[in-house]
Amino acid sequence: MAGTINRRAVRWLRGQLPELVAAGAISSENALAIDRHYGSAEARSNFGFVLLATVGTALVGAGIVLLIAHNWDDFTRAARTVIAFIPLIIALGLAGFVLTQRNESRPWREAVAIFDFAAVATSISLISQTYQIQGTFADFMRVWLLLCLPAFYLLRASVAAAVYVLGTIVWLFAREMAFFVRTPNPMFFWFMFLLAIPYFLFRFFENRASRETGALAIVMTIALVFGLGFSADFAKTDLGSVAFAGLMTLIYLFGMKFFPPANERLHIIALLGGIGIGITAIVLSFESSWHMTREFFWGPRTLGGNICFVLQFAFPVAAVCLAVTGFLRRNFQFSVAAAVFPIVTAIIWGVANLCQAGHSESQYRTDCTFAASALMNAYALWLGIDILTRGIRSNSIARANFGLLLIAVLAMARFFDSELSFVTRGLGFILVGAGFLIANVVLFKKRAARTV
Repeated sequence: MAGTINRRAVRWLRGQLPELVAAGAISSENALAIDRHYGSAEARSNFGFVLLATVGTALVGAGIVLLIAHNWDDFTRAARTVIAFIPLIIALGLAGFVLTQRNESRPWREAVAIFDFAAVATSISLISQTYQIQGTFADFMRVWLLLCLPAFYLLRASVAAAVYVLGTIVWLFAREMAFFVRTPNPMFFWFMFLLAIPYFLFRFFENRASRETGALAIVMTIALVFGLGFSADFAKTDLGSVAFAGLMTLIYLFGMKFFPPANERLHIIALLGGIGIGITAIVLSFESSWHMTREFFWGPRTLGGNICFVLQFAFPVAAVCLAVTGFLRRNFQFSVAAAVFPIVTAIIWGVANLCQAGHSESQYRTDCTFAASALMNAYALWLGIDILTRGIRSNSIARANFGLLLIAVLAMARFFDSELSFVTRGLGFILVGAGFLIANVVLFKKRAARTV
């Protein structure tokens, strides 16, 4: 068990491996397997301690801030200025101590990096309050993130890097609230996001199978979704459907290619991408998703608008290139139905938007929106059937049930979206439910036959 491993004994055993190989007691392959096994076990046991150390450090920092705030009005301006820099000085001192004395201790690095984040935020807040420096919360987040950027690079702290990426999402929403009506330029988000990519690549090439790499990848995936949403809204080009189809497919293909499935289980990134493809397909199956509005603009744009315009093409193009590479090498493991999602969405977008605008029900509706939604419904059904069959072939109950769930959600959306009778809707639900039962019975029988 990973939680009961004696680390001192593990270090001793791993130190003895070269001698055992040289003496011929074990082979080099066995030594490598032993080293890999105990190395991963140590990493798993450290992960919880890292989180506890990080949370503890954050609580200590919050307690110090509250103690200072209790007597804040009694201090002079000069004393407040000195107090404002004390947490930052302590954080820098701890960072120097870790880099020189505890550089190999991951809990130390993570805890000090989080304390550095808190110290920077505290110093900025206290100085701004002392000298009445005006600004919005978005301005505070921008300065804080830029000042904290070197911390997780120097200390190699993945938890701090995840906090930084989450901070970019907070900046997006803070910026949106500051403008209220029009969507603000999201370019600074992409600038901050790109600054975190080298660290993720460092963690990825060092150990792509580790929990910290997976957790950081999840956070960056979430940030990409929010960033693309704000960018599509800012560009106003009516390409959001194609852009999100490309992004979700790219996430899925990236997870399948660079995080290969272990024991028929998809990596969390591939799983998130697959779920995102399913959700996006269901949303686009509604006819209203293909209605145009007056806000969409195809004239000259600012530099930020042009970049957002290009970004909406970049994700679908990257996803198609990744899928084509897998097809050419003929060693792909991904779902073909999922891989062609950006192409299908682009074709449907053309069908919906190349027709002349209609005048029935809504002046923003085209004559082909119903045809576009029908095509997307057909694709979503194909996707669900493909996932279901892949789950049955691989003996994966979770994957098969996800395919059935996708079909069920599609059926529910159509039953409540159309004018079908209650009898027709009831028969549809019965058929989908029977499909769930039959698929699970087949899978359980196959699994039982394998264990006999």
